[in-house]
Amino acid sequence: MDVVVCGRAASGRCPPGWVLRTAGRAPFTVVVDREDDVHVTRTVLAAHQPAAGQVVVHPTVGGEGRLLWHDVLHAVSGRLPDRPSRAGSAGRAEQEHAVRAALEAGDVRRLTVLRGHRVPLGVWADLVALHRATGTDVSVVHHAPLPVDLAHLLRHCDHRMVTTRAAVQALYPPARP
Repeated sequence: MDVVVCGRAASGRCPPGWVLRTAGRAPFTVVVDREDDVHVTRTVLAAHQPAAGQVVVHPTVGGEGRLLWHDVLHAVSGRLPDRPSRAGSAGRAEQEHAVRAALEAGDVRRLTVLRGHRVPLGVWADLVALHRATGTDVSVVHHAPLPVDLAHLLRHCDHRMVTTRAAVQALYPPARP
């Protein structure tokens, strides 16, 4: 995982904007749903089709983001891990390894995380790293205006912003039965 230190921790300076670029890949995608439009959420959820490599995660609220990896494992496999309590309490490296293995085994091409406004900044950084380190295109739907810290993180990685309902519908066509 790459680490970018910015702001006061780096004497007020940030590394160049290309530091977390992902050459030859689709960029990390952020869907900005400022109004928390139910149609955006329904459109994204309708695209969930694990067998076709499209996984949508509606994360468990709370746990300061620790439960997100458990939710990803559940969404990819369609079942809860054998030891759910361990998935939520495992070390970060163990959780990340399990998620990467599940994405690869499930041939997941796109992973979308809803409720991005409830995901801590550190987990956003982990999702950017997951996007960079796997063949899975990661998207996060942020149901509020972007906070300054998140906008700062995004300046350091390849990303695209999707802000209209039409663009969301183009990005997430309904799953086919």
